[in-house]
Amino acid sequence: MKHSPLWMCIFVLYAVGCGSKTPSPAAARIHEAEESDLTDCTFLQKVQGSASESDKNAEMHAKNEARENAAKLGATHIRWIVPCCTSVEAEAYRCDVPE
Repeated sequence: MKHSPLWMCIFVLYAVGCGSKTPSPAAARIHEAEESDLTDCTFLQKVQGSASESDKNAEMHAKNEARENAAKLGATHIRWIVPCCTSVEAEAYRCDVPE
């Protein structure tokens, strides 16, 4: 059976976009921090992440989604406010920005 290149592209995009659970390189570079570590940092905004209750790795996937949202803001550090379960919340910071 011969597969159309279009269908192969759609499958690959779906697998990468929907099935990927590993964080992007930018999100993977974000450091977890405590409030005392962030005194010289700039607060960007709160970020959230969520995952399905049926997901065996829901907490990890929810945190990865929050890290992705922080990375889009240019964050370098993240401080967890609600660090558990299927819905997480954190504060995103940039710690290398001169004031």
